[in-house]
Amino acid sequence: MTDLLDPLPESSGTRRKENTRARLVRASLDVFVDKGIDGATIDDLARAAGFTRGAFYSNFSSKEEVFTSLFTTVTDELVEIVSSAAHAALEAATTGDAAMQTDEAVMRDVFSTIRPFSRQWCLLHSDAISRALRDQQIRSVLVAERLRLRSAIAEVLELGLHTRGLRAAIPVSDLAQIFIGVFIDLLVSEQTEEFEIEQLGAATIVRLLAGFMEPARAPNTTDSRPLNT
Repeated sequence: MTDLLDPLPESSGTRRKENTRARLVRASLDVFVDKGIDGATIDDLARAAGFTRGAFYSNFSSKEEVFTSLFTTVTDELVEIVSSAAHAALEAATTGDAAMQTDEAVMRDVFSTIRPFSRQWCLLHSDAISRALRDQQIRSVLVAERLRLRSAIAEVLELGLHTRGLRAAIPVSDLAQIFIGVFIDLLVSEQTEEFEIEQLGAATIVRLLAGFMEPARAPNTTDSRPLNT
C-alpha cells in the first residue's frame, strides 16, 4: 500500500450521503497532494470521486471544508500507523529472539513503516500550515490534529520508557513535540535532498531522546541520620 487512505469498497454499507462524503474526502487525497489547496478546483475534487458538482455541493460547501475533513482522516490513519508500528517494534524488542533489538532498530522499524506515506503527509501538512496562518477555520483543525498526533506519540514514548525502566526528564508531551519537530524535518529532508532517513533518522531520534531520559526511580538520597535538635 502506498497511499495513506484505501478507497472505500463498492459494497460499503454506509448510508448513501455518508458514503458520498467519504468517497469525496478519500478521492481528494491525490488531488490535494498534486495541486495543493490553492491549485485544486471543485471540478477536480468531484471528478476524482466520480461525482458531479451537484453531488459535491450537496455534501460540502467549499474545497477548504473537504481539505479539513481529509486532514482529520489522514491524521487518524497516521496515528494508527505510528502506534501499530511502534507497539510491534517494542514488542519485538522485548520478547523472543528479538529481545536484544536495539533502540535504533526499533526506530528504523517505525521509519520504515511510515516512509511510503511521507511525501503525501509532508505535502498535506505543509499546505495545512501555510493556509492555517491565514485561515482561522483551517488553523483550528490543524491545532486540534497536531495535538492529537502529539498525544499519540506521547503515549508511545511513555510505553517505551516504561518498558525500559525509564522516565522523561521533561513532560512527556513536550518530549513528543520535540520528537515530532525532528521527525517532520527528517521527512522533509528526505523528500527534498533525496537521501534515505532510516539510519540517520533512527540514530538522531534515539540520541536526542537519550538526553531526556532518566531512571524511573531516582536513588534514595534521604539522610537517615537524626536531625540535630
